Amino acid sequence: MLYFDESGYTGSDLINPEQPYFTLASVRLTEDEVAVMKEEIGYVEWGKELHFKSMYSNYQGRQMLEKIFTHPLMNYDHVLPSFANKRYCIYANIVNMLIETRYHNEGINLYEGAKNLILANGLYYFALLHPNKELIAKIEGNFVTMVREPAVNSIADFYRTIDRLRKNEDTDKSFCCLLSEIPPTIEYIKEALSDNKFYIDLTVPLFSASIQEWYKKTGIKEDVLFDSSEPFYANKTFLESLRDMRVPETEVGYGKGKHIYPLPVGNMDIVESHNEFGIQLADIYASALNFVLTPRTDKFVRYQNELKELSIFQCIQLNIAPSTNDFIEERMKEIADIDPLEFLCNHEDDIFN
Repeated sequence: MLYFDESGYTGSDLINPEQPYFTLASVRLTEDEVAVMKEEIGYVEWGKELHFKSMYSNYQGRQMLEKIFTHPLMNYDHVLPSFANKRYCIYANIVNMLIETRYHNEGINLYEGAKNLILANGLYYFALLHPNKELIAKIEGNFVTMVREPAVNSIADFYRTIDRLRKNEDTDKSFCCLLSEIPPTIEYIKEALSDNKFYIDLTVPLFSASIQEWYKKTGIKEDVLFDSSEPFYANKTFLESLRDMRVPETEVGYGKGKHIYPLPVGNMDIVESHNEFGIQLADIYASALNFVLTPRTDKFVRYQNELKELSIFQCIQLNIAPSTNDFIEERMKEIADIDPLEFLCNHEDDIFN
C-alpha cells in the first residue's frame, strides 16, 4: 500500500509568502511492516495521532519523531518525499501555459532540447536578481490572478506589467530578450487559459512523478490511500482518468524523465488519517520536509538544522524547482520516441470524458 499526504497546499495561490513550498510524501508499507513499526516506536503507548506540526515544538514529540526518522524501515525503499518551489512554478507555468501554447500553434516543440527548462530557469533567475522587487512581485501576482480569474482586465494587467518590466532601466538585455517571448502569446491567450483547472495545482505533477518512481522500483501498480484533504478531493477524478486511459502501456518522454501511461497505479481511496498509520507517517515526512525547506528565524532553527542532516532530506530527486546547469545540458541532448504532450493531446478525449 502507498500512503500519501501533503503540506503547504495553497491551491493556485502560488504567491502565498507564508508557504513558499508545497511538499508531498509517500510511504510504502505492508501490513506486517506497519505492525512492526507501531510496536517498535511505541505507537500504542503514544496514544494519539501523529502530526508533525504538533510534535516538533515539544520534547516528547521530538523524541517520538527521532524514533520514526531513525527507524530502519524509514529509508528510500519505503519513503519518497517530493516538493515544489511555488515561486519557480510561476515562471514554469508562464512557459508551459503561454509560451508553449504559442509555439505549439507555430509547429515548434518547446520540450525538445529542454527549451522549456532554459526559458523557465532564465526567467526565474533574472526575476530573482532584478532590483525592482515591487515590479517583479506585481508580475507574479498578476499572472496568478489572470490564471485564477481569467478576464479582460486581469489579462490586460499581466501583459501591461510585462511591458513595464521590459522597458525598465534595470532590466538586463538578456532578461529583456527572454521577456520578449511573452507579448506575442496574447494572440493565443484564450486557448492558453481555456482549461486552467489543472495548470497551477501542484498535486498532480508531484503525485504522478511519485507513482512513476514507485513503479520503476517495484514494477507493481500499487493501491493508494490519500489523506482526506482538499488537493486529493479536487484531483482524484482526473488522476483516475489518467489511470483508466484505454491505451496499451506506453513509455513516453525524455531520458531519465520517461514515464508510463496509463498512470501505473491501482485503486485510489480517500481515508481519514486517524485511522491509517501510514498516512500519519506520510504527514510526518511531508510536513518535516516543508519545515526543512522554509526559511525561519525563530527558536526552532536549531531543530530545522538537525532535520536537514537526515539522509532522507539530503537529496530530493522528485521536485519542481530550478534546474542545475548540468541537468539542463544533459536534458538538451535527450530525444523522445514519443513526446508526452503529443501523446496526451492525442488521447485528450479519453482523459477528459
